[in-house]
Amino acid sequence: MVGAGAGLPVYGCRASRAAAVLLVVSASMLFGLAQSRPALAQTNPLLTFQNQVRPTPGGKSITAKPYNNLLVSAVGNVQIYYNGATIEADKVIYDQRSKRLHAEGNARLTEADGKVSYGELLDLSGDYRDGFIDPLRVETADQTRLAATRADRTDKNYTVFQSGVYTACEPCRDDPRKPPLWQVKAARIIHNESEKMMYFEDARIEFFGVPLAWMPFFSAPDPTVKRKTGFLMPIVSTSSAYGFGIDTPYYLALAPNYDATISPRFTTTQGPLLRGEWRQRFEDGQLTIRGAGIEQLDKDKFLVNGTPTPGFRDFRGAIEASGRFNLSPQWTWGFDGVGLTDRTFFQDYKIQLLQQTAVDPISISSDAATAAIST
Repeated sequence: MVGAGAGLPVYGCRASRAAAVLLVVSASMLFGLAQSRPALAQTNPLLTFQNQVRPTPGGKSITAKPYNNLLVSAVGNVQIYYNGATIEADKVIYDQRSKRLHAEGNARLTEADGKVSYGELLDLSGDYRDGFIDPLRVETADQTRLAATRADRTDKNYTVFQSGVYTACEPCRDDPRKPPLWQVKAARIIHNESEKMMYFEDARIEFFGVPLAWMPFFSAPDPTVKRKTGFLMPIVSTSSAYGFGIDTPYYLALAPNYDATISPRFTTTQGPLLRGEWRQRFEDGQLTIRGAGIEQLDKDKFLVNGTPTPGFRDFRGAIEASGRFNLSPQWTWGFDGVGLTDRTFFQDYKIQLLQQTAVDPISISSDAATAAIST
């Protein structure tokens, strides 16, 4: 199993929700299991997240026609309200016998949580439990976006997005068709609402429209999950001191008031660098402890014209601690401490001081990481 998350907790909850979430979609998305398509649609214009043109309010009159007391048709700027949700379309047909609602032409479904789903064709059961949208574009209240050639839902629990693409980046204002900073495309995305998990099949991660990674399968928690144990987004770096390096942080959601992150970095010239962080909140304050260490494989990298620099040693490492505690509403005491094997360790391995990166652990229960990509 491999994992990743939204709102990364690595060295504090400071990563943007967009990067975290790289792999999440709203837990209440409306549509489930459908026919599988073997290949990812690469040229589908829906995947550009273009805004659909809505009928101008008041531009058309609404006419409703009953057919044999079984079908009721409404044409124009149709709006239907049900259980906190709103359906808008150019035409809506309701079958009283099958209890199904069929909307077509600039169909839009707005849910009570603020999520908006667009499509040219929308077909739902009377209680919105089952149905499909073809094609689909979704915008959630937290600014995440998903598009698919078709989305189907069954049992109010499973949703399947065919030839789907997900991103948390807003469209370019100057050119909405321009690829976003990052997006995930998959042949099929399955959302299990009871598990609060998203499953991606035949997935590709793109930056500025350029594919950088492909995975046959991975999973991630949906955005309703605030904290979950699992791997976070890998971090790639390079340096003349250690060559090429990749961090693979693993987040541990141990309890509502404390967590830990283990972040090994594998380097090409100096071997593995191990880092770890512990964060805990108390009734009157919080504590953060972070450590790092490496047994260098090639300390000669730190010779300059034959002269040793501070990094010319076998083992290098550091330990940091920071605490803040409230004595009263007006008084707070705290401490910051750093211990190093040498003064250039942080600089050589591109590690920021805890004081520059740490975030108040009180935020752990509210916006600390969602974790878990699983492959």
